[in-house]
Amino acid sequence: MGTMHYGNDETGIAIDDETLAHVAAVVVAKLRRREPFLLTTVSAGGRESVWIHDASTLRWTYGAEANPQLDKARLEAMVRDTNRPTGLTVESLGRPLAAVDRLAVAA
Repeated sequence: MGTMHYGNDETGIAIDDETLAHVAAVVVAKLRRREPFLLTTVSAGGRESVWIHDASTLRWTYGAEANPQLDKARLEAMVRDTNRPTGLTVESLGRPLAAVDRLAVAA
């Protein structure tokens, strides 16, 4: 299991390594093109969204040493989702992120 850290918050969002690798690849591709987007994580504890933009401080840590294989079709679907008004949604395996600049999403 990996973790995505957003902002200067020491806590993070727990995401399985394979999904995290795909999220990281999508984030890097979008930010290289200066295309901000909404990222929502869903867990048993609820749902939380963060606005990903070129000034975001992001860090990813992985539980496994090996790099997960990236699936081109999955990446393309995730990039398409980033362009929707609701943004990209992924499942989180742990507690929500406690970042300062998170956005509330209406249920």
